[in-house]
Amino acid sequence: LHCVGHQDSTHVYSRASMASLASRFASVVGTRVVSFGGQVTRRGVSQHRNVIITNRPISAAASFSSPAPRSAESAPGSSVRGGRGGRGAASRGGRGGRGRGGGGSRGNGGRGDNSPQVKRRPRQFSDDQNASIKALQALVDAKAVPLCRLAKGKANLFLDGAPIVYGGAVETVSGDPQLSDPVVVVDHVDNVVGWGTYNPHSMYRVRVLQMAWEVEVTKKPDTNVQGAVKCDVGEVIKQRIKLAFELRETLGLVNDQNTTTYRLLNAEGDRLSGCCVDVYGDVGTKKKFAVVSSSSAWTQKHKADIVKSLGTEAGVTTVVWRVDAKMLALETGTEKWTKQSERSESIEGDDDDEDDDGNDSDSDSAKSTQENPDWATQVYDTSTLETTELPTTPLLVKENGVSFEVDLMDGHKTGFYVDQRDNRLNLRKWSQGKDKVLDVCCYTGGFALNAALGGALRVVGVDSSQKALDMASKNAVTNGVSKQCSFIKAEAFKHLEFLLEQGEANSYDIIVLDPPKLAPNAAALQRATPKYVGLNKRAMQLLKPGGLLVTCSCSGAVTQNRLLPDVVVAAAASAGKTITALGPARGPGEDQPLEPGYPEGNYLTVLVYRVL
Repeated sequence: LHCVGHQDSTHVYSRASMASLASRFASVVGTRVVSFGGQVTRRGVSQHRNVIITNRPISAAASFSSPAPRSAESAPGSSVRGGRGGRGAASRGGRGGRGRGGGGSRGNGGRGDNSPQVKRRPRQFSDDQNASIKALQALVDAKAVPLCRLAKGKANLFLDGAPIVYGGAVETVSGDPQLSDPVVVVDHVDNVVGWGTYNPHSMYRVRVLQMAWEVEVTKKPDTNVQGAVKCDVGEVIKQRIKLAFELRETLGLVNDQNTTTYRLLNAEGDRLSGCCVDVYGDVGTKKKFAVVSSSSAWTQKHKADIVKSLGTEAGVTTVVWRVDAKMLALETGTEKWTKQSERSESIEGDDDDEDDDGNDSDSDSAKSTQENPDWATQVYDTSTLETTELPTTPLLVKENGVSFEVDLMDGHKTGFYVDQRDNRLNLRKWSQGKDKVLDVCCYTGGFALNAALGGALRVVGVDSSQKALDMASKNAVTNGVSKQCSFIKAEAFKHLEFLLEQGEANSYDIIVLDPPKLAPNAAALQRATPKYVGLNKRAMQLLKPGGLLVTCSCSGAVTQNRLLPDVVVAAAASAGKTITALGPARGPGEDQPLEPGYPEGNYLTVLVYRVL
């Protein structure tokens, strides 16, 4: 299902509105859609009341009217959505909370009375799907399974595809489920919604694995009568990985000799919440390695199922299992969750000139791993499920014909930023005939090498990690561009200021800003926003008139609030520059699909401007 923006004399439909329209159409025809390209956003998902860069009003995505309430006997998909309340009428106003309320329409606050609305439609079911719903409902009615009961008005959020049940949406839990146990999710009158894995410690109370109409109905034990329900976590994992692999085949990534690395599992986008997997095909041995980034308790419990299925369904020979230890500490109750509203009161804003190298949670994760050896990085053979070792020779992968050495054990994230593949290729095209290109927060040289291969005469990469810079230098040699490339160890803010002090203003043709996550959550936006402004301001001052600024944010809080365009506008005003946006906001590639019901999975924004 493909939707495009439409504009006429009466209405303008935003991307967010069209993405939501796609979800509604999918509901009507009884199917599921997923978005490619990383730009599905629901305006105001993580808005922070103290972060306002401009006074322009912010519109929410399209509002939805719900049908009449269903009876207790009716099928899932037709109940009234409430709970979220309004999205706030003031600029960057709040969400209105996830409170229980009964509000029937989806986020009417913040939109004008004349805004187009799409009525919520009841989902259509096949006979087999109705049989699945009936069988799961029978277990619920018999009180034979642990239940997670949603508060009144919350069910439609999950029936529409949201893969995570937050603690605030839960009314009660019965049946005494333990950490990572399967539970059936029901609405406030015990109509089935789906099932998933339970976590009593986490704000992510249930990670939904299947909707009620997706469960497999099998024969009852010792009988020839249909009616038993199969809720097998291992089977769901296998099926999800199989579907994810088939999608990457469709996208032309699996057998591409010029690109041997890609995202295989994109957590909620591939319906395995808390699990990301990147594939790295070694050009030397022709073996396929995968790095799993595990950030949930349930994925830790089902590690063997994930490792095995990566081998059988995706052709992976070796799996490097890496843990987001900071997240796992929260998921297992080792550390306590803190409400963002409580955090925000303790965060003070910083001015543009404060230095911050932008390092994120790697050091915290390393500390947590030392405290819990079970979370240490492990390497597994997918055929035996036994621990093994990586080859002693460096792993070399290709991306659009460019060779990169990758450190799967200790490299940042999974070892390489596969999400910037398409954006790096664009930079290669733009660099033809350019004199000076600056790649700030260059890591192992992804943008820098593409600039040099595109024809730029002088390319400088800057990063605070010497280990990353050493690998970037090796990569430059491997690709034959070591004469054009140089790499400097420095903190981003300090180095840009240093260049200005050295009289290099108005001297660069292209500058790339790809900092680490400066705002790890919405509560950090107030502190991070001036840093983003300051970084972009300095870059603009260094660019020649007519130069290109490629500026990125990998913070979900920034992307979901669409803050980066406002950041650039503020930076241009502060630098006394005039800017022109070159195309719409960009994001990761098609191998990072998004679930339309979970725009919170959207994290990367890449903007390109001409600066005068």
